[in-house]
Amino acid sequence: MTTKFKHDHWTKGVTERVNHLRDTFWKFEPSVDIERSVIYTRTYKETEAEDTIIRRATSFKNYMNERTIDILPGELIVGTSGKAPKSFIFCPDVCFGWVEAELDEIDTREQDPYAITEEDRELIRNELIPYWRGKSMEEYFMANVSDELRNVAVGTCVVYGENKTTVGGGETAVGFENIILKKGYKGIKEEAEAKLAELDKNDIENFDKMQVYRSMILSCEAMKIQSDRYADLAEKMAAEETDETRKQELLTIAESCRRVPWEPPRTFREAVQAINLVEVALYCDEISSGYNIGRFDQYLYPYYKRDKEAGILTDQDALELLECLWLKIAESLYGLSKDGAEFYVGYQPYHGVTLGGVNEKGEDAVNELSFMGIQATMDLQMNSPTINIRVNKANTNEFLLKIADLIACGTGQPSVHFDESAMEMLRRSGVDESELWNYTLVGCVSPQMAGETTQWNEGSRYSYPTAVEWALYDGYSYIFDRQMGLHTGDPTTFRTYEEFEAAVKKQMAYLVGCACRCSQLAERAQQLRLPKPFRDCCVAGPMESGKDIMYKGSSKYFAGPGLLVTGVADYADSMAAVKKLVYDDKKITMAELIDALKKDFEGYDDLRYMLIHDAPKYGNDDPYVDDIAKDCVKYSGDVADSYTSIFGSHYANGLVPVMANVPHGKAIWALPSGRKAKEPLADGMSPYPGYDKHGPTAVLKSVCDVNHADCRAGTLLNLKLTPQLIKDEAGKQKLVALLRSEEVMGGFHVQFNVVDRDTLLDAQAHPEKYSDLLVRVAGYSAFFVDLRKEAQDLIINRTEVSAW
Repeated sequence: MTTKFKHDHWTKGVTERVNHLRDTFWKFEPSVDIERSVIYTRTYKETEAEDTIIRRATSFKNYMNERTIDILPGELIVGTSGKAPKSFIFCPDVCFGWVEAELDEIDTREQDPYAITEEDRELIRNELIPYWRGKSMEEYFMANVSDELRNVAVGTCVVYGENKTTVGGGETAVGFENIILKKGYKGIKEEAEAKLAELDKNDIENFDKMQVYRSMILSCEAMKIQSDRYADLAEKMAAEETDETRKQELLTIAESCRRVPWEPPRTFREAVQAINLVEVALYCDEISSGYNIGRFDQYLYPYYKRDKEAGILTDQDALELLECLWLKIAESLYGLSKDGAEFYVGYQPYHGVTLGGVNEKGEDAVNELSFMGIQATMDLQMNSPTINIRVNKANTNEFLLKIADLIACGTGQPSVHFDESAMEMLRRSGVDESELWNYTLVGCVSPQMAGETTQWNEGSRYSYPTAVEWALYDGYSYIFDRQMGLHTGDPTTFRTYEEFEAAVKKQMAYLVGCACRCSQLAERAQQLRLPKPFRDCCVAGPMESGKDIMYKGSSKYFAGPGLLVTGVADYADSMAAVKKLVYDDKKITMAELIDALKKDFEGYDDLRYMLIHDAPKYGNDDPYVDDIAKDCVKYSGDVADSYTSIFGSHYANGLVPVMANVPHGKAIWALPSGRKAKEPLADGMSPYPGYDKHGPTAVLKSVCDVNHADCRAGTLLNLKLTPQLIKDEAGKQKLVALLRSEEVMGGFHVQFNVVDRDTLLDAQAHPEKYSDLLVRVAGYSAFFVDLRKEAQDLIINRTEVSAW
């Protein structure tokens, strides 16, 4: 999302207005916005004696009242998080450590830089950080993390334990259908006022509840202030506008903002506008990722149908409004440190929408808006929002062929999810059977119940092959030159594979435990320092319980947090190599293997060749290795499930890599799979690049041999197709057949890069010619030229499927 390469005038939007708005998008560069930090700092200074939840709500209200707002030329849907599109909203109350450390290079670093003025840089250094020192959520975590956890999980990328110390909660789908569009914030405020009035003020046990309701009231008032300010601005601009058509558009914007989201929308246009203003507010409240707008094709359909029947909306009008909304969603940025950008590369906020699925009767729920959502994505070809499509047996071939059309665009969109596996994940998380049909996808691939769930998709991150490495070296890390894992014994003394496997599983259990304990502390830090009064207004539970969403018993459903993992292929391939070559065939000894690994295979080319070519590899439909992968996923999931979060829920594994396979790989020495030290791991559920030899069906069989319900936070599979495979109708029909096959075999997810190696290599060499080239990174797409070379190489080197 940089401006260093010129973007040609766009021509694929549904209207020329949309094309102009997409062109305008590229005139802005990612930049640091300190308005929120200035206003929150002042408000916190003025409210030192207040409870934290009241201070946060008051700060949010003041920010909504004072922040810079604008309406860009031609916009129909208004509202921007930050003072300009692509703003990184600096939140020192959440975290400032990495900003302080990188302040002098934040605008020049290699991956995902942010522009900053010298004035703002000095204000951050001399005024903002000095006030927040000792008060931020991140510092609470760092002050309380044990030396044991610090050794493994802070700044190591072995366990990414500080993940939730640099951002807010995020990863949620608020209740557009059941709360916001139904009641409006006026109705939510009135409900909170009624709850507050019912409480016995003489009972000190009610005090915390009273503070929650007071903070919710303040948050609702903030939403009224925000929408009124946009209405006032639109009216002012209309009074000065000479073009009559644009004048009427501005007056319509004013009318919409005067009503929503304060009151329930009356029209499709008002409903779309309400969605954007809520998304903006969520991001302004606390910077994070994964604010999903849910099943918009379902809850917006009544507005669409009613307006069409009334003759006040055409399909082109509706599609234009959706494309305007898509561009507004794309404006949000996820602010990350230099190290964090290695995990979440490409300025991706992970805001998504969910299309398709079934209705409460289990019937196909696809409608005209489902098709429009896909068409809007094809027309714009942006990296955001992420399009999550629910596929099931009830879907028609017409809909799946529309999905194939989008895949063929080569943008990495959409992310395809299969209902049966998703519903089983939710069933295991305790979701009522009668509600499973209405799930949405949040973040990269995690299923949730919109407006009813508290779930961090990412409590911590770790990688499976770390357990293998630690078992080989008795818990010692050659990367960090210190003891990190458990002492599980000298593997040269293990007489059977089962003894070696037992040592690996002990290390795995310890690894998972470290990840859970880090998440527990991060939960505690956010509970104490970052209560979430605005989020409390947007989901079911806090209103009924009088508890902030960070407390047990405040939501209908609690799930996870998720522990996101990568490298199942590296694990399975490594274990299979040890089992086959050391124990079964006895072609090499454990001592020889360990010596070769310690030397990173230097002088051991023949042994490495044997490891790569003579041992079974995951992704080829071989039970010898696939059973190891299946057991790994189940065992680690059971260990995660044995730990309890502060919400009272059980941790859930998720095989969701983003770009974590790169930094995790840098933290792991050579492996028995033949992978060399510090090289990237395989991503998510995917085979190791180049190790899958028998086509996409064999990959799917290996992937589907795993019970995906053992990963309640989701699983992710990347496949790379040559464009020629789906250039015509026959190719797209075969792609549809592949999707149907994964559904039948019990898969959960798949997504595709449709671009050939030569194109990617040329884009790497001549980026100025490929400014609009999108690729699928993990659970999201990114512009290829925005990725550092290391990330580009990973995508280039993925196995390319050229035949069905």
